[in-house]
Amino acid sequence: MTKTILLLSLLFFSGCSSISSDQLSSDARTATQRVPQEILPLSGSFKVNRIQFENGLRLLVVEDHSSPTFAYQTWFKVGSRNEVPGKTGLAHLFEHLMFKESKNLKDGDFDRLLESAGAEGENAFTSRDYTAYIQEMPATQLELIIKAESERMTQVIVNDQSFKTEREVVQNERRFRNENSPDGIMDQELFQLAFRQHPYHWPVIGYQQDLDSMSARDASQFYRTFYAPNHATIVVVGDVKTEVVRDLVKKHYGSLVSQPTPEAIQIAEPNQTDPRRKQLALNIQVEKLLIGYKIPGFTNDDMPTLDVIQNLLTGGKNNRLRDALVETGIASSVGSYDFEDRDPSLFIIMANLQKGKQAGKAEKIILRQLKQLSRELVSSAELQRAKNKSQFSFYQGLESNYEKAYFLGTYESLAGHFNAGLLHEKRVAAVTARDVRRVAQRYFQPQSRTVITGVKK
Repeated sequence: MTKTILLLSLLFFSGCSSISSDQLSSDARTATQRVPQEILPLSGSFKVNRIQFENGLRLLVVEDHSSPTFAYQTWFKVGSRNEVPGKTGLAHLFEHLMFKESKNLKDGDFDRLLESAGAEGENAFTSRDYTAYIQEMPATQLELIIKAESERMTQVIVNDQSFKTEREVVQNERRFRNENSPDGIMDQELFQLAFRQHPYHWPVIGYQQDLDSMSARDASQFYRTFYAPNHATIVVVGDVKTEVVRDLVKKHYGSLVSQPTPEAIQIAEPNQTDPRRKQLALNIQVEKLLIGYKIPGFTNDDMPTLDVIQNLLTGGKNNRLRDALVETGIASSVGSYDFEDRDPSLFIIMANLQKGKQAGKAEKIILRQLKQLSRELVSSAELQRAKNKSQFSFYQGLESNYEKAYFLGTYESLAGHFNAGLLHEKRVAAVTARDVRRVAQRYFQPQSRTVITGVKK
């Protein structure tokens, strides 16, 4: 096995030598100096080198030499929102196909190559708005991952055999996560009921009937449309030199050709004027509750206040819904989250009831708490506590190479610039009690809620 991996590495790198800033010729230096580059603050002493290449590819580099490792992440601005009815699940299915055969790597070679190089955390994920591929590598393996990922961007081979194999994997994943999981079933039903026209209506993993009917040709067309340098952002954080990363990325990605950007999906979801609800009989022992309220996309000015409201309701150990539901013995757990999506999405409140307690009672208590937020000003101490929780989460989410890269990739993909994430946190710090009341009045109207209840079969 060791000999096989060594041979694979040698074949993959034939004609590909490592590079350093000292080894660049004067011509190469002149060429790379023409690449637009800006240096922007991230947090503390960390700076982001943000580079745009001629083919539209973006590169973000953060140097952190505290450990001889780096995180390498590739973010594509494509998710389930870019699908069409009848072809749902394509974005997630293609995420799986990216680990199959490519022009110079046979099926399984990509994983073996990275494993032999000491990679950790190799993974990928698809959301409604983006798809990301992530690894962490020893500092000595920079060119290996750059070359391997540049090949995957445009050279993946999509054939009937690989397509059918990965489609079966995804179908099994769907059965496990969506069809046999009470939480998965309720989550899918909530979005289906809340959205009637927008692509957020369908689950990221797609519908079973669509997975059954699609073909390798569909996947190949999806790949040619969305997997291109001008639709991608590469984020590198760790023990690297910016100029070396820049020049290696230019070397391996520079010849890749941009593709026309598909026409933006502009589907405005009609205003919801009446409550929507559905009860599901599930394999559960206690009742479950899921409530969704329509909220704006991430870049909207009200999102920082919604972040504060989320902490007021369920953040930390001392919060309003825990006091009202858990401490009173009505629910065993309660939580909430505001989706950071590109388009208007949902603010979700969930509760798992205690045995013998009904979801309807928990719903009434939640509505009372939301009504109170919309009528009364929160105290300065409670407001500050909620903002402190948000600030702590923000800095905690920038601790590791992986987390810094994840932050940068997320907001470059969602908002077009990572500064949107930094601005969001600054706005959280400026939220007032009047902002909380105004935003609660605007988005937590009883008639605009969508409710899914789960009861025992």
